[in-house]
Amino acid sequence: MKRIQGKNIVGYVTIHVKGNRPELFFQVCADANIPVWDIRKTGDSECSGKIYLVHLAKMENLVKNYPYEMEITERKGYINYFSRLWKRKELLFSIILCGAILFFLSNIIWKVEINGVSAEIEDKLNKSLSAYGLYEGAWMYSMAPLDVVQQQILHELPELLYIGIEKKGTTYTVDAIEKLIEKEKETSPNQHLVATKSGIVQKMFVKKGTPAVHVNDFVKKGDILVSGILEEENEDEQEESETKDIITSAEGKVYANTWYEVNVASSLYHQSEKLTGEKMTKYYLDLNGWQMPIWGFKNIPYEAVLEESEKRPLHLLKWELPISIHERTIYDTESLEQIRTEEEAKNDAIDHVKNDLKTKLGPDAEIIKYYVLHETVDSGKVKLNLYISVLENIATGKKIQ
Repeated sequence: MKRIQGKNIVGYVTIHVKGNRPELFFQVCADANIPVWDIRKTGDSECSGKIYLVHLAKMENLVKNYPYEMEITERKGYINYFSRLWKRKELLFSIILCGAILFFLSNIIWKVEINGVSAEIEDKLNKSLSAYGLYEGAWMYSMAPLDVVQQQILHELPELLYIGIEKKGTTYTVDAIEKLIEKEKETSPNQHLVATKSGIVQKMFVKKGTPAVHVNDFVKKGDILVSGILEEENEDEQEESETKDIITSAEGKVYANTWYEVNVASSLYHQSEKLTGEKMTKYYLDLNGWQMPIWGFKNIPYEAVLEESEKRPLHLLKWELPISIHERTIYDTESLEQIRTEEEAKNDAIDHVKNDLKTKLGPDAEIIKYYVLHETVDSGKVKLNLYISVLENIATGKKIQ
């Protein structure tokens, strides 16, 4: 049975041998290492059997040396089918060409629909989409991944609140929502502006309310900075002047000089990684997890690498095929170890603290100056005790009881 395994794949033929004692010819074939199976006596001077297609030429040469006639009556197996098809090259070429054209047309972007935005925003959106390869007539696999396109466009067009891109066959539908800028209604309650922390007032911008402090005044946490109670005088010719209180919602900003004491440490040994600029790209044909390399067969020559991976499924008309193109990009990296001086480590620690404070306090805050109260070097680290002076808005609303 081992001899006839795979016969449908490699192909086999049925032969008829005619002559005196034809079974002896099959014995000659066995001696010549030509496997024959399913041998049958079909007549007094005729036998039939099956042989692999690859042995047919050898048997035809062998039968010439013996007084037998050989006839081929049946051809089976995939190789036989392909052999017949190959004889009709025009038909085979047409099938391959049509398939290639159909595949190419199925992976072209034929239409891009944009919904939910005005004409002005639609024009800007079209330009941004084109820059990332999403436009009518583009090759689908030349464009950036959809999630990357969405994030970049939201960053580039602040007028958009949301954008979603969906692929439907050869059509891409872009649904976007614009930001609606509406004036907020006066819903804030009547309030004072009070101090959130202690400090010395440096400047004030009062939009509504009565200032309760002045520049250069020292205020403590909870002190009223701007009062929401206004005094209005009513004058009458017959009566004395009367004072009437009007309660409102105080608005404004009060900037004060505040102080922070921070402990921070910075290492003298700084390690980092950077890309060298060298990279290599490998492509695979992915069939349900089984991958066959189609480009980039060299071994990875880098010691330390950073790898990016992306899979893009292939489509035929509106159907997604179970085959995808897997792209691996491997970047060469190198580790850098830098020994810094105490001054460099100190400056790095101070910059880190200043940036951290500005992030916490907001863009209005301004660092005026700082003092190093204490500095030590221990276990490869510079340790600092900093005293930082900041100009920030300390006003916050407090409801009037």
